[in-house]
Amino acid sequence: MIVLKILLWIFLVILGLIVLICAVPADVDFGYVDGKLSYKIKLWFFDLMDSSHNGFLDKRKKKKKAKRKKDKPAAESSPDTDSIQADIPDIAEDELPGGEPEMSPDTVIDDAAEEDVPEAAPPEDKKKKKKKDKKKQEVEVVYDEDGEVTDEADEDDGNKKGGKSLSDKLEMVGGIWLAAKNPAHMIFKGFKFRNFYIDFIIADEDAYKCALKYGRYSTLVYNGLAQMGRIFTLRFRTVDIQPGFGLDKGRWDTSFSVSFRLGTAVIAGLWFLITYIFRVFIPGKRRKRKAKKAAAVQNQ
Repeated sequence: MIVLKILLWIFLVILGLIVLICAVPADVDFGYVDGKLSYKIKLWFFDLMDSSHNGFLDKRKKKKKAKRKKDKPAAESSPDTDSIQADIPDIAEDELPGGEPEMSPDTVIDDAAEEDVPEAAPPEDKKKKKKKDKKKQEVEVVYDEDGEVTDEADEDDGNKKGGKSLSDKLEMVGGIWLAAKNPAHMIFKGFKFRNFYIDFIIADEDAYKCALKYGRYSTLVYNGLAQMGRIFTLRFRTVDIQPGFGLDKGRWDTSFSVSFRLGTAVIAGLWFLITYIFRVFIPGKRRKRKAKKAAAVQNQ
């Protein structure tokens, strides 16, 4: 009983951690202001990574680098192999004991003959070849009432070789899209862009070119934000785009925060599986069974 209670408590703790991880949002703060890039990745209240390198993962990297630096002096203190080799005196080949053995012409010819002889190929199993030939020769033939060969055998062979037909593949793709449309929309809407800040000044010394640039960038930005609003969840702080006539440099300041919960992806995945099973998989199986039964009745 005690062991079961301990296992139950461990299971509940693990389940609670999984639920907590799925419920806690992950935030990403991004900003580009005055030509400086800043970012911050947070999991609830914990800073994982930061542009100032003060996050949890950044500190861990610093500790690893410090350990590597400590290990390097120990490796450098070991004796060098070059100095050891310099101390060893050089020995001429003539001074080696015994020297090289002389090769007679007979031994050279024997070695050359041995090298030229090709290795015998491994024997193949004749039984396996016979089985493969029999399988190739075996073809199912179906005859009509008149005694002629029908096309069913050819269709079966084509299905075995080519797999599913094009109509079956298109039907499968359509079923997957039907089941994944709403869960995918749920996942995209789970990305919440908050405090969207845009402050652009489109600058050019020529007034005509500046007006053209202002029109292009403003339409691009506003249309892009409208499309993003259809896919994601957007909450704006300020969106301001102005022309800078006669200015040399413009301004491209932007910042936003993105949050997403892992639980949203889990719920969307379960939704996709349930929808696919009950709206695509089971009805497809029923349709195929009915088609087979109807074909069998017609053949009788």
